[in-house]
Amino acid sequence: MSWEYDIAKRLSDRRHGARAGIMERVATVATAISLMVIIVTLSVVVGFKQELSAMLSGASSDIVVTSPQSGGVVSSVGLERATALERLFEDERIERAVPYTAKEGVLKSDDSIVGVLLKGVDTLYNMSFFEKYLTSGTLPRIGCEPRTKDILLSERVALQMDVVVDDRIEMVFIADDGSVLRDRFAVAGIYHTGVDIIDDVCVVTDMRNVARLYDGDNGIVTGYELWLVEGVEPSTVAQELNDEFVELYLSEGIDAEAFTLYDIFPMVYGWLATHDVNAVVIVVIMVIVALLNMVTALLIIVLERQRMIGELRAMGASQRSVVRIFVWRSMFIILRGVTVGLVLGLVICFVQHTWHIVPLPSDGYMLSAVPAAMCWGWWCVAVVACVAVAMLFMVLPSLFSARISPAETMKYNE
Repeated sequence: MSWEYDIAKRLSDRRHGARAGIMERVATVATAISLMVIIVTLSVVVGFKQELSAMLSGASSDIVVTSPQSGGVVSSVGLERATALERLFEDERIERAVPYTAKEGVLKSDDSIVGVLLKGVDTLYNMSFFEKYLTSGTLPRIGCEPRTKDILLSERVALQMDVVVDDRIEMVFIADDGSVLRDRFAVAGIYHTGVDIIDDVCVVTDMRNVARLYDGDNGIVTGYELWLVEGVEPSTVAQELNDEFVELYLSEGIDAEAFTLYDIFPMVYGWLATHDVNAVVIVVIMVIVALLNMVTALLIIVLERQRMIGELRAMGASQRSVVRIFVWRSMFIILRGVTVGLVLGLVICFVQHTWHIVPLPSDGYMLSAVPAAMCWGWWCVAVVACVAVAMLFMVLPSLFSARISPAETMKYNE
């Protein structure tokens, strides 16, 4: 290493009990706090996206294929199960394609009425998502003979209806011709995801129970749910399927359309987009605060070392060498602050990710706890960007040291 590095290292050395100056500590703390806030902010924003997307795709799927009139949700227009249609789902990017039938209805008791969506699934449906969030009871029996009338409903709906596992509950539906249909079901299990748009409406049962409400026609379904292989972009697959559906309609008369979660829940993803803006604002503010504190601190450190600068210049040190000393000094301060901030940020994110200590009101945020994703890639980008930007701005006060002349410092010290 150069002699400039050795001098900067000696000035920053704390191994022999020397304490850092007040301005150096201010710069270190400002850097640490700013990076810690940036890391936590990125973790929360990415966590919101990951958890809500995982929740929605788990309760629904990555892509939903319905009639175009349905828009990916429930309507009176269904799809006819056809080999030509289901053959299009035989794609290596599609992990699983499952038909479902749904009907809007009302859970009714003597004291309460709750509107829900009764979703019928068959044995191909992967119930692992609801099994993960099961709080009591068991999953409904699907595809059994004889047919069971088990349902799985959310903890919130169960509380509203004042029912527990093994209770029977009545459900009321409106048929397409306007007549009223009634049926009774047994509560097999209760789940809780903490996401309002799932817990408020989703009730799961055997597909045959829902087909009875459509005159028992198992050849008509509400749609298909498609789960994709991890890493595949849903919008790309949906667009390709829609292109094939156009040809299918012209050749077979089957009218279908693929919808991604972005198409079905635009309000949710629009709300998540606002978090991106908030994250950018927070990051920019933290960076500005850190830079202002560091620039001010280094300027004062330079002024405190005027005599040293004068002596070095008098001994033949060039202006560039003096600048290098303070650039190295800035780097040591930045790295010390980055290390502390990184450790604190990772600890906070790990604790929240593991134990969910900080809660959230699910009514406003759709999740019951603040999400904290372990987004290592984003954190690496944040650390590298912070160090690069800080070093770029630290050159300015370092250049100020080159303007100090030996004559002025000697005169000042006399």
